[in-house]
Amino acid sequence: MKKCFSISGKTIIAIVIMASLSLVIPKLFGMSTYNVISGSMEPTLSVGSIVYAQPTEFDKLTNGDIIAYEAGASVVTHRIDQIDSQYKLITTKGDANRAADVMPVAYTNVIGKVVAHIPFLGYVAAGLSSIIGKLVAISLLLVGVILSSVGNPGEEKVKADSPRVLNPKIPLAIGLVVIMGSLGGFLYIYMDYSKSNSLYDNLNDSFTSHKEEVPWYEMVDVDFDNLQSINGDVAAWIYVEGTDISYPIMYSGDDEKYLRTTMEMEPATAGSIFLEGYNIPDFSDSHNILYGHNMRNLSMFGKLKYYKNEEGFLDEHKYFQVITPEQKMRFEIFSYFDTDAASWVYTVPYSENQDYADYIDKLVKHSVKSIDVSREITLSDKVVTLSTCSTTGRRFTVHGYLYETHGVE
Repeated sequence: MKKCFSISGKTIIAIVIMASLSLVIPKLFGMSTYNVISGSMEPTLSVGSIVYAQPTEFDKLTNGDIIAYEAGASVVTHRIDQIDSQYKLITTKGDANRAADVMPVAYTNVIGKVVAHIPFLGYVAAGLSSIIGKLVAISLLLVGVILSSVGNPGEEKVKADSPRVLNPKIPLAIGLVVIMGSLGGFLYIYMDYSKSNSLYDNLNDSFTSHKEEVPWYEMVDVDFDNLQSINGDVAAWIYVEGTDISYPIMYSGDDEKYLRTTMEMEPATAGSIFLEGYNIPDFSDSHNILYGHNMRNLSMFGKLKYYKNEEGFLDEHKYFQVITPEQKMRFEIFSYFDTDAASWVYTVPYSENQDYADYIDKLVKHSVKSIDVSREITLSDKVVTLSTCSTTGRRFTVHGYLYETHGVE
């Protein structure tokens, strides 16, 4: 029985350690790891796989390579379909998709070439990235350590002439290192979240004033002069009425700079709310896209999920505002749904033509529920899309049309 305990304990420790090392070791060689969460690359990359992306120079990329690239606040792994060497643009396509992706990928958004992938390990990586998953891993390690200790009591001595393949203290030591590393990870996550929350709370306190029970255009006033003196990339401010979603909107011309960087240029998991790089920062485009992370502590765009998960949330929070130095814009939500990271939803910019009218109609038809709005939406209306990660492993988008505007006093 003791021998069974020992074998079981060591097996548990080995599994957890091997799973952890398969995620850590590639990073030591400069690779990035990502989980496959959609079937757009099946059968080559099955859902639940983990892919390893190696940074690669532009002239080393060829048609047929699979690349990982930033798409807003998401990472997509698709195959190269065409390469525009003059402008360093790459057209991509999912193996399971009939047509190529709508928007070409700028090389500056390419993370790297996918050099390897392992089925199923993506599920493990996703689990280990969550707090619950880390707790489970630590618990399993502790169980493994206990079982190994029970199976190998200190008073039992190994005969001098017995072959010894591995000192049992080695996996125990590795297990303890992993446990300590996980605890350190908890502390890092807590401090990272705390730093981001403190920063954005201070921004709201210092550079905005919020009022209730007033006309919508008096709910929030923003001190853009002082904000832009800190960072000139501040383009606007977003406020979802009746919530604490109230943040500066950053614009840098790409979809990477503020993905994991705050307005004060500090690294942070929460990053910033930022405008799609293909848009114009004055929000004059017909369709503008805002990206934000779905944080576990419900900061940034973490509460957008309530639109589909909580009955009545839409009725109480049907408007959001985009405030620029020149004007205040109020958008009425008319659609929300899950979509793929490289879907048709992320097409910008649009002109006022039939293609744009068809696009609006498509947004309405894909909505999780039919939403009654104040008036008919036409191709002359501007649309803003709020995009974040979804608990389904895809992307969750909320769409509003420009309902009212008001000048900034």
